[in-house]
Amino acid sequence: METSPVVLKVLQILAERYGTSCSLEELTRLVNQIVNTSMSFTDCLYVEKMHQSSVLDALLYLNDQGLIFLNSDTDRSVITIKGLMKVNHKVLCN
Repeated sequence: METSPVVLKVLQILAERYGTSCSLEELTRLVNQIVNTSMSFTDCLYVEKMHQSSVLDALLYLNDQGLIFLNSDTDRSVITIKGLMKVNHKVLCN
């Protein structure tokens, strides 16, 4: 899998929140800050589900790579040291 912008953004968000976990809904909201207010409610729900799907795909990929830990029971994710080093290796030097 080629590293997508969603994968990089999710990893960056989790790195910024090192030590805390984020739910799928929180990550989806943070990755997709722009919401088109002219859309109907049904369209918004559809787009939100599409965004959640892309974020979930990114989480599964990152979990498989060992860069995050995805707790399937609570639907929360936290970055691992390996993931933190991938985002910014200088973080651990300070």
